[in-house]
Amino acid sequence: MSFEVPESLLGTQQHRTARDLSDYLVHMTTSPQSLASVITSGRIEARNRFGLGRRLDMVEKKHLSACFTEMPLSELDRLRNRGKSWGIAFKREFILRQGGQRVWYLDTDKSPYQALHLLKESAFENRDWASPVWNITPFVDQRNPGTYAFDWEREWRVVGGISFDLEDIVLVIGLDGVEPLFHEDFSIGAPYYNARDMTYQWDGDTIPEVGPNMDAILEEFHGAYLTPENAEIPYDSEDGYSWLGCAACYETEDALEDLLPNAPWEIKAALADHLNQISTQWASREEVDSRGDED
Repeated sequence: MSFEVPESLLGTQQHRTARDLSDYLVHMTTSPQSLASVITSGRIEARNRFGLGRRLDMVEKKHLSACFTEMPLSELDRLRNRGKSWGIAFKREFILRQGGQRVWYLDTDKSPYQALHLLKESAFENRDWASPVWNITPFVDQRNPGTYAFDWEREWRVVGGISFDLEDIVLVIGLDGVEPLFHEDFSIGAPYYNARDMTYQWDGDTIPEVGPNMDAILEEFHGAYLTPENAEIPYDSEDGYSWLGCAACYETEDALEDLLPNAPWEIKAALADHLNQISTQWASREEVDSRGDED
């Protein structure tokens, strides 16, 4: 069943009014919590093997891929039956730059499939794991009508997964409600101060589940770093904290980069804005805890 989406989100540059084409490639997840985890990590991981060589452990890494669909946004409702109702969309050009390619569905009883199968079998028998054929097999699925046919998914794959910044996301999609949600102006929210508990909590804004993820990251940060006061760094009213001989001094941004090297820069910037209100300098808890071991 298709549903209505804004006309501006349909078609392509060449065919603006087409309802069977799309400029977007969409990665779908099973829940808003899973989507929030993807957003805050800035990664779509390649967790599963796909393609003709997926069963061969010797070329496992060549077949671990992240998956996308180029189905028009109005047709994404088909994926509900596969348990996927939440997703993010990227421009096709972005996925191409990441190494993405559309999946080639080949009928098992036709010559293109049989020719590729022979090349694969030859490379396997010769133990030629560097053969160029393994650069093709991740993007090829066999099509066996009646038993195995998923060409309706119009799938794309990226071997090894992708990293992205939030500015690369063009749409956040939710299909769980009665009306589908297409957020073009995505926001990760911001922390707010709870005067009763004297604590900060994160408001997830567009996707509320982003909030608990950001809170979890902050908890992880405080588990790894201490303020100078909590690290018991000596303080002088004129010279400030005396770090020398006590611990290394980390600026907030450097500590976040060390803790979250792959997170989107927007996530790290939002966390830094919050943490800098507490302290602009931090000590590694591991280094502070090990000070007494040097006897």
